[in-house]
Amino acid sequence: MSIKIIPQQQLEQQNSNSVIRKIPLLFYPSPNTLYIHRAERLRLLAKESPFSDYLNFCATIAEGQANIVKLEPIQMDLSDAVHKDQPPLSLDVLPLTTLWQDYLTILLTSFSQTTSEITQAIEQLRQNSVQQLQDKALYLLTGKFELVAGNESLFIWSALSVYYSQLASQIKGTAIAENTDKHWFCPVCNSMPVASVIQLGNNSGLRYLHCSLCESEWYVPRVKCTSCDNMQDIQYFSLENELAAIKTECCEACHGYLKILDQDKDPHIEVVADDIASLILDMKTEEEGFAKSGVNPFIFGY
Repeated sequence: MSIKIIPQQQLEQQNSNSVIRKIPLLFYPSPNTLYIHRAERLRLLAKESPFSDYLNFCATIAEGQANIVKLEPIQMDLSDAVHKDQPPLSLDVLPLTTLWQDYLTILLTSFSQTTSEITQAIEQLRQNSVQQLQDKALYLLTGKFELVAGNESLFIWSALSVYYSQLASQIKGTAIAENTDKHWFCPVCNSMPVASVIQLGNNSGLRYLHCSLCESEWYVPRVKCTSCDNMQDIQYFSLENELAAIKTECCEACHGYLKILDQDKDPHIEVVADDIASLILDMKTEEEGFAKSGVNPFIFGY
C-alpha cells in the first residue's frame, strides 16, 4: 500500500466504505511549531548526552529554521500540483527554485562561534555560485548524497527542509491509499523517511513514517519492513529493554533497518532530535549487519 494525494472533490466522488479510510493516512507539517519543538527537545537531550555539543549545534540550526518561518514565510499556489500523478512537491511536478538559497544564507549567519570544521564548511558554501548551490541541492534531492560533502549537506538540506515544509503545510489535497510498492517514499515530496513514530492521542498505536525533507508523516502498518514490505523475520533492537521507547526495526529479507519511536512510551519524543540522540543504537544495529534505509539530515556525515 502506498499513499497518493488528490483534490478533495475527487475523494468525495469515490467509494468511502474501505476500512483504511477510517485511518488518517497523512499529516502535513506545522512549521510554525515544528522547529521550535525540535530545538527545545535537542537542548533537553543535550543535557545528558555524550553528543551534547553536536545536539546543541543542531538546536541552533532548528532555531534558525524557526526564525525563518516566522520572519521570512512563503506562500505559493499549489492547487495544480495535486492534480498530477506524482507527489505534489516532487521535482517532476514542482521544479526547484532558488528561493531556498535565501534561507541558506540566513542559516549560515546563525553561527558566530563554532568549530573550525563547521566554519570551513560555512565559508565554502558562501563561495559557491547560485548554480553550484543549485546543483548540490539537486544532488541531495535525487539521492546522490555522496556528491556533496557531509558538512555542506547538513546546511543545504536544512534550508531545503524549511522551504519544503512550508509548501507542504499549504497543500489542500487529501490522501488516499493505493496498491503500489512506493510506500517508503514521502507521498508529498518523494523523499526518504527519517524514522517511524507510533503516535499518541486519537491515533494511538498507529505507525507513521516522518519525511526527512518536508516533515510530513504518512501511515504504514506496523511489524512490516518499511523498505521491502517483508512481514516475516522482523527483529527489534534497543539499548535498554523490550519496552524501550526507541528501537531499530530490522528486516532479515533486505537487511535494512529504520528506527521506530514510540510516543506512547515517551510522549516527549521528537523524531529528528531523538534519532540523532540515539546514534549509538544505529552503530550497534549496523554491527549486526543491517544498513539504515532512511536519512537524517543532521547526520549525513555519519
